[in-house]
Amino acid sequence: MVRRGDRVPNDPSVSVCILVLEHAQLAMDCLDALRRPGASPTGTELVVVANGTSPDQLDRLAGHEDVVLVVNRENLGFSAGCNQAASVARAPILVFLNDDSTVAEGCLAALIRVVSDDPAVGAVGSRIMSVDGSLQEAGSVLWRDGSAAHVGEGLPPGSDAYLEPRDVDYASANGLLVTRSAWDVVGGFDERYFPAYFEDVDLCLALAAHGLRIRYEPEARVIHRGSQSTTRLYRDFLLSRNQKRLVEKWGQALDQFEPRPPKDSGPVFDAAMERAIKRRSAGATSPRPAAAGAAVGDTPVPRSADPPEGPLDLRADYQSYLEQRVTDGDRRISTLETYLAGLWGVRLRRWAGGLLARRRN
Repeated sequence: MVRRGDRVPNDPSVSVCILVLEHAQLAMDCLDALRRPGASPTGTELVVVANGTSPDQLDRLAGHEDVVLVVNRENLGFSAGCNQAASVARAPILVFLNDDSTVAEGCLAALIRVVSDDPAVGAVGSRIMSVDGSLQEAGSVLWRDGSAAHVGEGLPPGSDAYLEPRDVDYASANGLLVTRSAWDVVGGFDERYFPAYFEDVDLCLALAAHGLRIRYEPEARVIHRGSQSTTRLYRDFLLSRNQKRLVEKWGQALDQFEPRPPKDSGPVFDAAMERAIKRRSAGATSPRPAAAGAAVGDTPVPRSADPPEGPLDLRADYQSYLEQRVTDGDRRISTLETYLAGLWGVRLRRWAGGLLARRRN
């Protein structure tokens, strides 16, 4: 079901796409921030996709005349929901925004300026901050194993680091602008990453494979509450699962990136981050996906030939993940027990040897 409010512009300049799962109040706060004077350019279209939202929460989203509301009976996943939002949006510029985020004044205008000044830019990411003002992301770095790291994550409120615009490996799909022309070239988000995570990494790789640049714009600021829709354990499962899918799709194309350093390696990690930032800023070679015949001219990057996954597939994968975690945990405990037994065996032998020596004397 799609309902277009009476006050939605017929010929919008930019479409802001927001997905909602369960907590309608998050989306209401997000929309209120966009409605503030000076927050959105004239002709902004607001597109909200209720992705399996319960009826009581859905009632709170209905009836807003400045909103295009799309209602799905079940959660189609982040990629499919965003693709659906883009399909009903009418503007030449798309901005994807999490429902647990709010834009600062001038955010959309700053994003739009970047693509207006340079047609080679396909996507622009925002400076994402926590509610307390600390930094969550100033663009992101991709590692050779398909994992990623947010630049500047955890820097304190008021930090003046990473305040220069630059090209990036990828930018998260929260406060992410994508031009309609770039979106059409790559075909939107790849839905193999159901239900969420790594679809934004994949999108940016696909854009780069078509010679389009991904920029970070520090004047575009987004406040992100974070982790409002899932548990840490389930999030770890999805990240692990979808990272493997990214590697399966992009294969040797990931070899251009730095090897992933241990995150707790201090200066080693920081040095690798800086090298990765400079490499992309200097204009690294665009990646090509692993699949045959990919990304030639205007040929779209290949999509998954598999049918869309459903809740049963996801549940089975999650169950397997949990069982593996238990197995790994048991293996670590067994290894520790063996180590401790050996350690105490050495100590007991030394003690016994010392005791016998004293007795002989």
